[in-house]
Amino acid sequence: MTEHERKTADGLSAPLDEKTARTLAHCMIAILAAALLHDADHIRQAINWGYIIPLSVWGVNLTVYVLPAIAIFLIKMRRISAGVVTTIAGLYITVSFLMLHLLGSFTGAWGVWNNSYPALMKGVMYDGVWFQGVDWISWVFLIEVPILCLPASFIAIRAFMRARRRNL
Repeated sequence: MTEHERKTADGLSAPLDEKTARTLAHCMIAILAAALLHDADHIRQAINWGYIIPLSVWGVNLTVYVLPAIAIFLIKMRRISAGVVTTIAGLYITVSFLMLHLLGSFTGAWGVWNNSYPALMKGVMYDGVWFQGVDWISWVFLIEVPILCLPASFIAIRAFMRARRRNL
């Protein structure tokens, strides 16, 4: 391991002060709230459509919560790397949610939501059943994702950089 690599590794495992940990925890709450509110809207959509969300979709959806879980663990362990993971979590959730809902899925793993919101507004045939209806509530719960996650990511990276400067 080179000296530069050792310093980088030491810098990411440095202890996190209480104020920064609290800031990152608040950022993570905002990011989790955004994801949970959006997921709750999908449950509302499924109920309105009479659609039973397949277990595979629930499983794939859990991937959204992996980075937040890691960030929470790092915050609890008071590791400065929590700032980087919190930042990435907010950016990942924002980009993936917007891409999936505006462009549709290319993986086929999201059930009826493989279709974009614009397509679902017009109506789509999925598994032999007609689905139509993305209302204003669904759009609000999509737009709230970047509104909550992007500022949280920005605040998290700033908190990380301040903490890192203090530890150098």
